[in-house]
This record gives sequence, structure tokens and C-alpha cells, in this order.
Amino acid sequence: MHRSKTLTILAGLAVAGTLMAADAPKAVLQTVMLTQVNPQGLALWDITNKAIDSSGGVDAKKITAEQWTRLLSIGKALEAGGRTLATSNGITAAPPGAKLQDETPATGHAADVQRYLDAKPAVFKAKAQKLQETGAKVVAAAMKRDGKALSDLSSDLDEVCEACHVIFWYPDQKK
Repeated sequence: MHRSKTLTILAGLAVAGTLMAADAPKAVLQTVMLTQVNPQGLALWDITNKAIDSSGGVDAKKITAEQWTRLLSIGKALEAGGRTLATSNGITAAPPGAKLQDETPATGHAADVQRYLDAKPAVFKAKAQKLQETGAKVVAAAMKRDGKALSDLSSDLDEVCEACHVIFWYPDQKK
């Protein structure tokens, strides 16, 4: 009897979770990028660029205790932003009427980005998961105070960003 009640409760929670996920609002890409991803990426690069050693890598000794704590927060925010985008029930490029950063006829606008997102949702999800994974690795590097890993991750983040942007932000831009 007890087992039956437990199974009934678990089944009910599973159904409720599924319904909540189906009703979850779409993530707004512009908002996540402007509030979570971009500021954290810039902060990561600022810290790592100031800690470069003579061989071009990150010298962990040049990073202060406060900066290591900040790097931990940066990694968590990047991970959360990636997770939000990867697990959202669809993505909205921008709020209605919003103008995108650097929006010009050459770079396109929110409707173009939305069209790109709608055309390749699985690709976008995979790119968002890569961002999430990179954030988790930044967390691990910050916890270990690993300058070598942080140096690699700083470059990796740039590659993760660019790999997504060339598909969804400016795929028609001439190189």
C-alpha cells in the first residue's frame, strides 16, 4: 500500500513537471545574452587578459583571491545562461520591438535572428549546451585555481561564442 502511494505521488509529480515545462515561457535570447552571457564573458576575458604571463598563458599567481571568487560566479552565470537557452521550450530572439545591438541592414535584425533560430533549433540547443559546459569548466578551474585551464577556457569561450554567432547572429555577413 505504501509503495502504491509513493508511485502515485511520483507519477503525479512527473505529470506536473511535464505540464509546467510545456507551459514554460520561451527564453528571450537577447535578455539572456545581455544580462548573463555577455557581461560574464567580458569579465572573464578582463581578468584573464590581466593575468597573462610572458608565454601568453594565464598565470594563476596574478589572479587575486577576489578575482578567483569572481571567476567562480562568472562560470556559474555562464553555465546558467547556457542551461536556460538549452532547456527552454523554444527561443525568442528579442522582446517585441527591441532593436538588437549593432543592428544594421548588413547585420540584420531580430526577425532575421528569429528565422535562423526557428530553422535550426537543435543546432542552437547544442551550441547553448556547449556554453553551459564551458561555464561548468570555468567553475571547476576557479575552484582549483587552475591558470592553465582558465587560459584554455578563455579561448574556448571565444570559440563557443563565435561558433554560435556565425550561425544565428550574422550568418549572411561577408567574411
